[in-house]
Amino acid sequence: MLNEQAYRENWISPVHKIGRWTLSLVCVTSLFPVAYLYFGYGVFPPMDWIWKDLLLITAGFGLIWVIEPLTFYPALGLSGCYLAFISGNIGNSKLPAAILAQELTGVEQGTKQAEIITTCAVAGATTTTLLVVAAGAVAGSVILDVFPPVVVESVKNYVVPSIFGALIISFAMKFPKIIPFAVLVPLACRLWTPFIPGYWYVLITIIATVAATLVIYKKEIYAKD
Repeated sequence: MLNEQAYRENWISPVHKIGRWTLSLVCVTSLFPVAYLYFGYGVFPPMDWIWKDLLLITAGFGLIWVIEPLTFYPALGLSGCYLAFISGNIGNSKLPAAILAQELTGVEQGTKQAEIITTCAVAGATTTTLLVVAAGAVAGSVILDVFPPVVVESVKNYVVPSIFGALIISFAMKFPKIIPFAVLVPLACRLWTPFIPGYWYVLITIIATVAATLVIYKKEIYAKD
């Protein structure tokens, strides 16, 4: 067993320190192209455009800024979240890698062992993603041109759903009592409240599954007593 104080001093604190600095650096460097256009060529959009875009982006993605950390943290852990949010491709790369690594090593989510295993998995997925993206940027158009349009369209439409389907099955094997809520709640929202934005389905599903988990967990604890 890892000593709690040593774990915090040697893992949690350095992860927070490095993660905050790197995320802040990413936020700053992402503005470099804009600064280059402004200082190099005097190109800058009108301020009313900027405010309108900020409002539109916040309205469209503001809720996701809250939902995604809550959704991914239990599976990715602290350092995994820092790595994943810097590199992206969380749902179709980092999350599957983390879940598979936890299953292969037999660690339980939320434990110190899972935190370390997940970090290694996300780091490996990030390295692989960078290599694949670099190769795709160089040869992607050439490779896609070889396949007929129907194949390319199928890849675009079905690869991500197939990955998430595999993740659902993986979780269903571990938590069979919770999966019906995770599947039926968004389906009910889709059928009965199609007028609300899709990201609300995620928030509603998170609340419903967390509530169901608490109820089931309490019942099992009381049954043991």
